[in-house]
Amino acid sequence: MKELKKSTTVAPTGQPRSGEMQGRDPGLVHTSVWRVSVESMRIPTRSDVTTRHLLIRPISALALLAAGALALAGCASGAGQDAVAVAVDEAIADSGLDGGGWGVLAVDRETGEIVYELNSTIPFVPGSVQKSFTTSAALEILGAESTITTPVYGTGVISADGVLEGDLVLAGRGDFSFGLRDQPDGTLEITSFDHNEANSGLVAVGLNTGDPLAALRGLAEQLVAAGVTSVAGQVLVDDTYFDPQMDWPDGRIDAIWVNENLVDLVITPGELGAAPEVRMIPGLDGLALVNEVETIEGDVVDVDVEMSGSTVTATGTIGIDAGEVVRNTEVDDPAAFARMAFAQVLTAAGITIDGGGTGMLPSAYDEPIAQWESAPIWQLARVVQKMSYNRGADLLACLIAVEGGSTSCVDGVAAVADYTASVGVPTEGLRLYDPAGSNDYNRTSAVLQVALMRQAAAAQYGELFVDIQPVAGIDGSLSGTGAGTSAEGMIQAKTGSRVVWYPTTGQFFELAQAYSGYMTTDSGRDLVFAILFNSTLVDDVPGVLDVSAKVAEVMFALQREG
Repeated sequence: MKELKKSTTVAPTGQPRSGEMQGRDPGLVHTSVWRVSVESMRIPTRSDVTTRHLLIRPISALALLAAGALALAGCASGAGQDAVAVAVDEAIADSGLDGGGWGVLAVDRETGEIVYELNSTIPFVPGSVQKSFTTSAALEILGAESTITTPVYGTGVISADGVLEGDLVLAGRGDFSFGLRDQPDGTLEITSFDHNEANSGLVAVGLNTGDPLAALRGLAEQLVAAGVTSVAGQVLVDDTYFDPQMDWPDGRIDAIWVNENLVDLVITPGELGAAPEVRMIPGLDGLALVNEVETIEGDVVDVDVEMSGSTVTATGTIGIDAGEVVRNTEVDDPAAFARMAFAQVLTAAGITIDGGGTGMLPSAYDEPIAQWESAPIWQLARVVQKMSYNRGADLLACLIAVEGGSTSCVDGVAAVADYTASVGVPTEGLRLYDPAGSNDYNRTSAVLQVALMRQAAAAQYGELFVDIQPVAGIDGSLSGTGAGTSAEGMIQAKTGSRVVWYPTTGQFFELAQAYSGYMTTDSGRDLVFAILFNSTLVDDVPGVLDVSAKVAEVMFALQREG
């Protein structure tokens, strides 16, 4: 039963105000193998910026470049190309990343002329640039302007005095915002360092400004308007739209989402030796909070949060000088969590729950008595690309699977690969193990990445796809990259990284740092590019950040001289 609604009208989009980042990784202190996206470690920039006019121009149609031609042509001759080659080669040499491998390709966006090429056909670990495969496929397969309808059904009639003679069923359909990020203008909020980064412990995070129960409150209002005063049966959640996916690296993916299936704790230090003040979001009466955190000297935060059933337990220590911090845990049973939250909202709206009946989901439904409409799919894809939102990318693949008639999210990844091939992108060497680029068995090459980005920009949804990429020095995972330089506002690109803790030497192993997207050069030329770097050891977090900056210098060299 399909719940996506499609429209052929493509609405314009604006630029978000502030920088964002994405990660779901546990804190450094508590993991023997620590994985994090470098996107999660950039330096915060000003929260309000004025975006200068982007020179990156949408195009109506492009012939895709053949992989063989790209592999064999190399850099074209001429003074302009020689200057680019010198500048990029120098940036690579100056990086000092001699032990790693580079795959680079930049082509003229309109003509396909190769501007720079290095090892473009060699497969590399892509990190989050792989999300572009998932989001471009989602825009096409699901429909950029499609929306997700989350319905509420009744299993019985509504009597004259407002009693629903049966159960009330909330049916999850894969809307990861579900009110949390929804803005009055129909867009989804993109925040700086939000709760998805809370447990990295690398930067202070804030919470989304929206109400995590907004969609549930809206549904309750509709039920009241429909005359429902009580439910003779139970409140149920139907989470069977697709099979829960629990095998990908970024956590459990379900069809129902409340507060992005996280329980957030806002922790404020107390007196020395005492427990800190802890505020739980969302505040649900059915959740029990066990606070075993102690306030200690200093500003170090070492807090773990776990959820078991309806109990959330926080353990560890927080420095008295740490200030307010956010930590969280993923919900272990999203359907039960949503049921608890919906029942509380219904009660607050004046609808009583009698709790009779069997509590069994029906085999079929009549028309819904309430429904919540999501923002368009392109807005969900925008959150995924701008913030590098791993679980959001995973969810898009699950929706793609449903669109193809499957309830297995893995089939969504296969559909992404099939779609990529069907539009003419050469897929030899492409390996898609998950939708977000979080599995280190994933592989792509610069030639594949450029072919994908070029095809996506030429598609019906091309203007939207270009626009949802992070913008250098302005927003998303590029907000702190290129600010104040000629590259600011001139590069729209997805970032990617994979970093693991290497216990043999006590260092970080940077598997991947990558950039892939679009740029307008200082000379006014529009390029499509991919820069993939793999494999180097660094001693600490600043070293990881330094690698990211060094690879970005290669991107800046292309932008200056291309």
